[in-house]
Amino acid sequence: MKTKTFQEKVDFYQERFGYQSAKISSPLPADTQIIVVIPCFDEPDLVGTLESLAQCTATQTPVEVIVVVNQGVNASSQAIAQNQKTIIQATEWMSKQTFEKLSFHLLEAYDLPKKYAGVGLARKIGMDEALYRFGSINYNGGIVCLDADCRIAPNYLVALEQTFAQGAQSASIFFEHRLDTSPTLNQGILQYELFLRYYVAALRFVGYPYAYHTIGSSMAVCAETYAISGGMNRRKAGEDFYFLHKVAPLGKYYEIAQTAVYPSSRTSHRVPFGTGKAQQKWLDQASEMLFTYDPQTFVDLQVFLNVTRKLFKTDEASLKTIYEDLPASIQAFFAWEELLLQVNTLNKQTAQLESFLKRWFHWLDGLKVLKYVHFARDEFYPEVSILEAAEKMLNMVKPKKEIVQDVGVQSAEGIVEGLLAKYRAIDRAQQGWVDFMQKFV
Repeated sequence: MKTKTFQEKVDFYQERFGYQSAKISSPLPADTQIIVVIPCFDEPDLVGTLESLAQCTATQTPVEVIVVVNQGVNASSQAIAQNQKTIIQATEWMSKQTFEKLSFHLLEAYDLPKKYAGVGLARKIGMDEALYRFGSINYNGGIVCLDADCRIAPNYLVALEQTFAQGAQSASIFFEHRLDTSPTLNQGILQYELFLRYYVAALRFVGYPYAYHTIGSSMAVCAETYAISGGMNRRKAGEDFYFLHKVAPLGKYYEIAQTAVYPSSRTSHRVPFGTGKAQQKWLDQASEMLFTYDPQTFVDLQVFLNVTRKLFKTDEASLKTIYEDLPASIQAFFAWEELLLQVNTLNKQTAQLESFLKRWFHWLDGLKVLKYVHFARDEFYPEVSILEAAEKMLNMVKPKKEIVQDVGVQSAEGIVEGLLAKYRAIDRAQQGWVDFMQKFV
């Protein structure tokens, strides 16, 4: 079978998965390597994000920024008015800027269908456009996701340029939420970010290969991988989780930790879950502490992951013995009949351990693991405070000599800040290539 060229892959994508035809008529400079896509709905400070990009260290090659100002057919009059104000402000700002290597475009995506109108479709429209732009110059460039309420480190664009020049197919970018003027919101965002880092650290600790952050404003993908994967989904929330878990396993995934994205810590009514929703929930609740998954949940998961290699070419009797030794939470979630069928199927399909493990973790994907974690929370291990969970996990992850000491009478807020600093340092240390196959075997 003839291998498709990059242009053929772009054309196939547009025909099969594209939401609409290309909209930007101006030609893309032939040496462009990066296109940044920003969805924008009911955003009061898009210009602040554009200025943050404009202040970045200049890149060697051109960078294009595509802003997708979007709204659904059911958008409120207030949101529509804000979008119009944003268009005027951004257009005026762009008219006053002159950059040798940086250009900006506004796409207006209005009257989106009620069923799909949201951040997923807005990202898709912009990322599709970026793909078509790269197709027009026949170059497999980097498509980068950012949000309209973010700020970025000065070396952001340079770090992205270097990463894709090295051949990255997908990437996550280090992030730190910005603090707000509200002390209450600050407490909420510090605990929420600690929760995000705790969950990924826990997955890394137990040996789950696909353990990485899935933050919509800090992820990137090369154009070819975007095309062959079927592109961005149209989910109203969680689009980033599903997208990165789809493209990262395809290979050449890179953790970009030498720069940073700084998302907002504000509340939001626009999505059913995520940072903005979590912050609103924080304001609405009476408790001053966020609760999360008990670390024992991950200890049980680790036991399950540790027997994975024994499942290759095992017989039913041996599998039954392995299954009966698994923790109760694992047995309750992964029913015997389901596990037997899955193991037998994969063993029939594979002749090598590496192939078995790759298919096993395609089945045991990030969504299935998250469903198990939620099941264990609801049926076996009630939630504990983020302080308790994060301290316990840190003591598991760190060598004994680095065990977290008793914090005494220190305030809860101070403890959270200290723990978050440690977890950020752990994530910073992940800089570089991630070889999932090495984790398998």
